[in-house]
Amino acid sequence: MASRVFDIMVENIDAVVTDIVPEASNQEKRLYWRKVLRIAALCHDIGHLPFSHTSEQLLPDNVDHETLTEDICYCTFMVSLFDSLTPPVRPEDVVKIALGPEKYDGDMSSWETLLSEIITGDSFGVDRMDYLLRDSHHLGVAYGNFLTLG
Repeated sequence: MASRVFDIMVENIDAVVTDIVPEASNQEKRLYWRKVLRIAALCHDIGHLPFSHTSEQLLPDNVDHETLTEDICYCTFMVSLFDSLTPPVRPEDVVKIALGPEKYDGDMSSWETLLSEIITGDSFGVDRMDYLLRDSHHLGVAYGNFLTLG
């Protein structure tokens, strides 16, 4: 779903947008960031413990699933995996997009903030869309089921 939202978002980008986020006008950069977005979407909840947010109370102070997600993305295995891709993907880019500006402890460009909003956005993030569609499907209920893009 993150890929579909990204593709629709960049399909008709105009000059006003590219002045604000120049990455959107460069095809090579767009392909790189599309890959980062896809990986970040997969890694977004990788730090969740069993039973999701309920078990976070068992973690030490100042540790939550976002902290664990960041640690996993920077572990030797993941860094090696990101580096083996063509082109290589920077782990810090994945972390920024996966966590979003509220949870990432560092600076984010307008473009990175926009991309992270695709995943973590309160109103229209694909993280929420994914669980609504998945849960409604597996529960056999219409609540949470909506038409997907495209």
